[in-house]
Amino acid sequence: MERKSSKQLQNKLLFIYTAVIFCVVLALMIYFWNSMRNRYLESNLEYLERMQEEAVRYIEDCRDVADYLHEELYKSDMELKDLIHYLTDDPEEYQKYRLDAYSQNYLLAYNGVEDFSATAFDAYPSLIRFAFVSYSKGDLTSYNKSRNIYHTEDGAAFLESIQSGNLAAPGEFSFLKEIRDTVTMQSIGAMILTFDAENFQKIHDYYEDPELIVYNKDETVIYDSCADCVIEEIVAAKQEGELEGKLKAYAMSTDTGDYSVIGYLKRAKAADIPFHIELMIAGVALFAFLIGEFLVHCYLQRVSARLNRILDGMTQVMGGDLTVRLAAEKNGDELDVIARHFNEMCEKLDLHIQKSYLAEIEQKNAEMAALQSQINPHFLYNTLEAIRMKAICNGDQEVGKMLYSMAVTFRSQLKEADVITMAQELRYCKKYLELFEYRYPRQFQSSVDCPLEYMNVPIIKFVLQPIIENYFIHGIRMRDSDNYIRITVEKKDDDFEIAVEDNGRGMPEEEIQIKNRQLAENKMDKRKSIGIANVNRRVKAVYGNAYGLRMEPAATGGLRVILRFRPEEGENDEKSNDC
Repeated sequence: MERKSSKQLQNKLLFIYTAVIFCVVLALMIYFWNSMRNRYLESNLEYLERMQEEAVRYIEDCRDVADYLHEELYKSDMELKDLIHYLTDDPEEYQKYRLDAYSQNYLLAYNGVEDFSATAFDAYPSLIRFAFVSYSKGDLTSYNKSRNIYHTEDGAAFLESIQSGNLAAPGEFSFLKEIRDTVTMQSIGAMILTFDAENFQKIHDYYEDPELIVYNKDETVIYDSCADCVIEEIVAAKQEGELEGKLKAYAMSTDTGDYSVIGYLKRAKAADIPFHIELMIAGVALFAFLIGEFLVHCYLQRVSARLNRILDGMTQVMGGDLTVRLAAEKNGDELDVIARHFNEMCEKLDLHIQKSYLAEIEQKNAEMAALQSQINPHFLYNTLEAIRMKAICNGDQEVGKMLYSMAVTFRSQLKEADVITMAQELRYCKKYLELFEYRYPRQFQSSVDCPLEYMNVPIIKFVLQPIIENYFIHGIRMRDSDNYIRITVEKKDDDFEIAVEDNGRGMPEEEIQIKNRQLAENKMDKRKSIGIANVNRRVKAVYGNAYGLRMEPAATGGLRVILRFRPEEGENDEKSNDC
């Protein structure tokens, strides 16, 4: 049932996270799609502007070429005179003029209008036709790049076309320059320079998406990249200021002389994203979604595993196993908090059970000891007192003092309460040390250091005597007389530490580590050191597993045994602080 609930939670979280990831990825995809559309729109509008500028620049460059050639013609005296005679003289007179000019001036080469045209074609590849019109004769002479000359006498129709200003035809456009007689300054004809409109196609092909229209003031289309456009409607919309609305596009219009240039970009395709870019955005979005889904799945699997471990731990605790401990992985989340609290609960519950169990055992032992001590304790006291009095009567004062110390120690073991004051415990230690002072006279010194404010601290009785006894059994150096044992009481935070330090034979470091491990694990080796292990078990049973005994090497080479405990509130028993 628990595992099913955990799986349901995992599925719910997976559904929620999947929905969140889908919404986030969809929002990001829409954002990037709109960003790309805006980017392509800006780029296409920039291309439209550049196309418009290049088309206008090409027309202006061609006009500049026409102006330059017109100026160069007037700078060349021979070629200008040849053109004037060609436009005003009859063919026979023109030929006679050429021969006379050639012979009279001893020229090696005669440069006429043909040479001027050939030079212009060589210098300007965009120039496709060079034409001269004679107003007096009414004829037209054209030169092309192939050096072919075309002569027509349809002067009236052509002059009418010139006067209307229509110098354009599909695929080409022209500029007219008046030719005047240098003497009379009267117009005698015109020079017409025609340029190829093929360059407009190259400009449009380079920018691709924007459309381009070039026409003259008579609405003759020179170039149109959109075959289905009606020039009359576009011109009318331009005049009315509704060009963009009519074309449904972003449009630009520029007038340069007799020619107009219109560039436009349909709104429907202005922000179009190429298919491969759209495919790339969709692929990246799908990849991001799959990665997010994979990471969420891994995370939820990990969370589910942690939840299952918690459920397994609870199941084991319900089965009576209080040694279960959950791994708090220090992720800082609520599951770690639950794991830590679960571990603390198991520890406290186990400690409570141990204390209750040990207390019950201690109570039974105490009852048994009380029953045994009730046999006749006064007989022991009276016997020891009789022996002591006999020793005093016989003049053996030392034996009397030893018997007195032993009687006091024995009486305290049988009659005192289980919890006594620090002063009482230290007094029993002094009495016990007095017994060994009589046994080993002038072989050791002892001292007790306890601040007065700690004398009324409650402590369970007879926790120091086994430690002192262990020193006299295993640590004292019998052949030396500088032995000492020192007892000090200190307080660290809320805990008390009683240190029993000696300068005896000590213990190897490895053996100290083994002993400390056994003490920490509350193990007892009944073959040796039963007294110290017993004290450690009693302290842990009363004060908790965090307290007890530990050993460490003394600075003088002996052994230092530290008893750590924390008295519980309400245990302070008002007793004498006699030390």
